[in-house]
Amino acid sequence: MVHKFLSHMECFTRSKALQNMGDNLGDYLKIIWVRHYPIHIENTNLLRRCYMSLTIAVHSSKGGTGKTSIAINLAGAYLSAGKSVCIMDMDSKGPSMHTFFDLDPECYINDYVLGNCSTEEMMHKIDTIDTSGELYVGFSDPDIASIREFSTMDRKWQTRILKRMIDAKKDLYSAGIDVVILDTSPGVEFGSVNAVAVSDFVLITIKPNMICFNSIEQVINGIYLMLDKKCAIVENMCPADHFSRVISSDLFDIPVMESISCMCDVACRTDDEILTINDPQHPYSKSVFKIAEKIEKYIED
Repeated sequence: MVHKFLSHMECFTRSKALQNMGDNLGDYLKIIWVRHYPIHIENTNLLRRCYMSLTIAVHSSKGGTGKTSIAINLAGAYLSAGKSVCIMDMDSKGPSMHTFFDLDPECYINDYVLGNCSTEEMMHKIDTIDTSGELYVGFSDPDIASIREFSTMDRKWQTRILKRMIDAKKDLYSAGIDVVILDTSPGVEFGSVNAVAVSDFVLITIKPNMICFNSIEQVINGIYLMLDKKCAIVENMCPADHFSRVISSDLFDIPVMESISCMCDVACRTDDEILTINDPQHPYSKSVFKIAEKIEKYIED
């Protein structure tokens, strides 16, 4: 553990990708690793052994990759298997879960991380979904004042938020949640780094084009690998000729877990429908079910 810790600190110092992120975020990553990460890793391994639970961060370097749809349908896949699932909207700059589930909750994730409510009060049980599993959702506050407040929080506040998220993860595991899915903010900012740090596995959603490839490389080298995260790529909205040349495998030393075809009906239906529950035989649903199965196998290896 000590050797691994020192080797990662050396990588932090030398990483060009980390330097390119700016002093604030680069320093924050170092704070996470030095002050919180060794203890968090030890606690996470203990929690997983005790409860056999899993936390997945669904992240992307850019918006428009279908990240939220994959996060929601991944939750649906686990629900269909009879698991208790909690999905948390960690995109404080562009929250969307309240729209999808058509709810106006009394307590938001924002309230929880500020210490104004408990984990139990933050989570909302969704009773309108007919599956053998149970779904709970944590919503991010869509009010513009709250979005501005969280956008301006400094490193000190973000460190407190990280600790609160680690505590929430413990509470959820203890309450019997099997899978926690964190729908993160796209790009590289404090909130998405916190979500990645708390997770056991990172699912990276990209479109198979050079814009996404160029932007995701820095995130892989500067965050995922620095925090020693197990991660895999999902190529979404792939054109028809893509399947003769899976580009991502050639560019990154990270497995491509699934390549999902571009399907016109998916964009319309995933606005208010969980395809993995309502239409499990849809090609999109089948791809997401494969992702769920592969994640569990990948974590076990």
